[in-house]
Amino acid sequence: MNDFMQQVERYRDEFYRYVRRTLWDPGLSEDVFSDALLAAWENRHKFQPGTNFRAWMYRILTNKCYVANRNTGRTPHPIDEVPESSFVRLDTEWGYRDVLEDPDHVLQQCDGEIHDAFQRLSPSQRSCLLLRSVERFSYKEIAEILEMPVGTVMTHLSRGRAKLRSDLLLYARQKGLVRQRPRILEVEQPGERDIAAGGGQHG
Repeated sequence: MNDFMQQVERYRDEFYRYVRRTLWDPGLSEDVFSDALLAAWENRHKFQPGTNFRAWMYRILTNKCYVANRNTGRTPHPIDEVPESSFVRLDTEWGYRDVLEDPDHVLQQCDGEIHDAFQRLSPSQRSCLLLRSVERFSYKEIAEILEMPVGTVMTHLSRGRAKLRSDLLLYARQKGLVRQRPRILEVEQPGERDIAAGGGQHG
């Protein structure tokens, strides 16, 4: 019991942070976190000493968060249902080069939009990003925690990052943080003005 509680206390803040960021409704964090700790305690006999306690706990935390998210009625579409055409190449989008030139400045100006954009990701995308970028798990460890193939983990990471970048670029445009789209002047063809004015008619 002492070893189990010591491990929980060691990572408590980290675990709670993950729960809060993974839930659609952060107001449920305390209840979901407590429920996950209770489930872990009741299943402590299933943990094999010497294996990765963090990974074992994250599997329980993730399952509890998924159940809570499903109960909110905001279940995302399965990843296979998302068409490839919905993901644009940002390097061809106007304003993206401005972001790359000074990303820190743009991110500082985005403020709460980063959190909002992250909340708009699917639970799987958020979990993969948190476990990889914040908690530093390997692809293989994430796959074991989320019980999905490594390839699916990599797809969630790629699409989650693309969605974040796209949303933040849109926000940067709306707030004037990047240069405006250059205006394209139409070249008037000979005779167009006369036609528009009603000239050039014979009769």
